[in-house]
Amino acid sequence: SDARFDQLRAEGRSVFVDFTADWCLTCKLNERGALRSAQVRDSFRRHDVALLVGDWTRADPAITAVLDRYGRSGVPLYLASRDGAEPIVLPQVLTPGAVSAAFE
Repeated sequence: SDARFDQLRAEGRSVFVDFTADWCLTCKLNERGALRSAQVRDSFRRHDVALLVGDWTRADPAITAVLDRYGRSGVPLYLASRDGAEPIVLPQVLTPGAVSAAFE
């Protein structure tokens, strides 16, 4: 939820938000190719990154509002906030290096 994201950022935590859906092929490829990689898992562990997942499989209106806020009409949407900073939007097609770099 937005509230949890805001709370973690207010605590100065690094946060990665994965807006996904069961039917999203790009999302599934990013999960397998980047998000589950040893490099990303290690980076998240080293930087104490909180992982939040927004499941848009059934077009949840709250998630739709967040997608709209970031100029997206659908998933995937990936947000990275380092040490509570304003989030940056990562590319729709991820690499382990791009995800890790967001927290370096």
